[in-house]
Amino acid sequence: MKVDMHVHTIRSKCSLNNINLLKKICLKNNITPVIADHNTLTKTDFGITGEEIATDRGEFIGLFLNEEINEKDIFEAIDKVKEQGGLVYLPHPFDERRRRSLCKFNILDNKEFIKKVDIVEVFNSRCITNEPNIRAFEYAKKYDLLIGVGSDAHFIWEIGNAYINAEPFDRDNPREFLKLLSKYKKDMEILSKNLEKNPWISPKYYAKKGSNLNILLFSKITKKIRKKFNI
Repeated sequence: MKVDMHVHTIRSKCSLNNINLLKKICLKNNITPVIADHNTLTKTDFGITGEEIATDRGEFIGLFLNEEINEKDIFEAIDKVKEQGGLVYLPHPFDERRRRSLCKFNILDNKEFIKKVDIVEVFNSRCITNEPNIRAFEYAKKYDLLIGVGSDAHFIWEIGNAYINAEPFDRDNPREFLKLLSKYKKDMEILSKNLEKNPWISPKYYAKKGSNLNILLFSKITKKIRKKFNI
């Protein structure tokens, strides 16, 4: 199966991904998405439940959640994720273009913070350039952290821009998922030779940069329309 570790639905104000259409496309293409809506827990029967959580020191994704996280203190929010047996995933941690990226909050090298991190998103398809992805990859390697990739899909045509070629696993079992990622750590050496290329390809990882039009134009129009009509 293909695991796209960062997908939004229409429940995120920046996305137009209708859940029924998203399900249809994911099933057709054998994609298991991590549903990571902003500050909202969206449960589906075809994906892994997550939440992109905005805190006082940046945003991170909680994976395999049962309950929505509302804490604003980053360490309290992380503890709530862990209490549910969930995982802490760092999305686009070095993308300075995004106002809540972790790199802006002097937290990424905090020893207590690093201890709580499970996975780093080393490729986000919606980064304008590959530089933030390269920095994320180097960060994961420096601290010996597991890696993930995500399309960060806000629109249907972005789904599957980045995914892990994963062996079948229990979508409700975060420990089983971590074991899979641990097995795939050897791919880091292969990926390290592809950091300047697009897409990044290895036996277990595929990640290509999406069109900047989606980020610079379509996303802005979407936000304005949804705000104007309160949808």
